[in-house]
Amino acid sequence: MFDPERDEDPGAGRYYVRLLAVMVISAIGCIALWPSVSGFSAGPDHQTGCLAIVDGWKADKSAPHLDNAGGLAPLTHAELADPAALARWRAQWQAWRARPEVQQAMAYTDWMDGPGACVHASRHRLILTGIGLGSLAAVCTGFALVVRARKDPAPKRRVDPELVNA
Repeated sequence: MFDPERDEDPGAGRYYVRLLAVMVISAIGCIALWPSVSGFSAGPDHQTGCLAIVDGWKADKSAPHLDNAGGLAPLTHAELADPAALARWRAQWQAWRARPEVQQAMAYTDWMDGPGACVHASRHRLILTGIGLGSLAAVCTGFALVVRARKDPAPKRRVDPELVNA
């Protein structure tokens, strides 16, 4: 039956409150995404451009173990002046650099100074974004549950008709 007097007028205010809520949630979501979508520089001279949403998913390399790599003793001033001592030291240095563990260490250092410079910082930024988005989801879910509980404070219970007449 058509009865205009009994119709509820939700009012324009509820629409604007919902629109404002969507805008606030979107703005907070954008702030939470900012660490992952903003570029930053990394590397030894900050010459490598990075973007966390792209670089955070790349595979990481483990650092080599240099427990038995040893090293070379530095030359003294007298040995620096002696060409034969300098030639012996250069031969030792080339032999040391040719060792597999030293080659792995140099390859790891080259990777960390180049394409791997972005990986660790990008993963940190992805974690920050995840924490921000998770917090936003938790707050929105909690708010929705509170609003729903206030609208319907007590759930309706079914009563068994046999127990009512007993």
